[in-house]
Amino acid sequence: MSNTILVEVTGNHRSGTAAKSGKPYCMFEAYVHLPNVPYPQKASFYAEMPNQVPSVGTYECDIIADVRDGRLSFDVDPRQGRRVNSAPAAKVS
Repeated sequence: MSNTILVEVTGNHRSGTAAKSGKPYCMFEAYVHLPNVPYPQKASFYAEMPNQVPSVGTYECDIIADVRDGRLSFDVDPRQGRRVNSAPAAKVS
């Protein structure tokens, strides 16, 4: 099993201020390539500010395993990912 996963950042994000804490937030959209799943799956990721959202592109991200409240959890942070060059799209004639 690989300890990395591919994440395609779309460039779509929304930001605002949290109602309870009053702190700024930013959620950005990406597609995650999961093992044994034929199509990328849409997911949202957190950033504090819009300038922390990664540029549009594909990133190889580490999978971080942890135990929280006695439960196994796996996290991915595209902001810490490594940019990978993807193959250009095939031209349709």
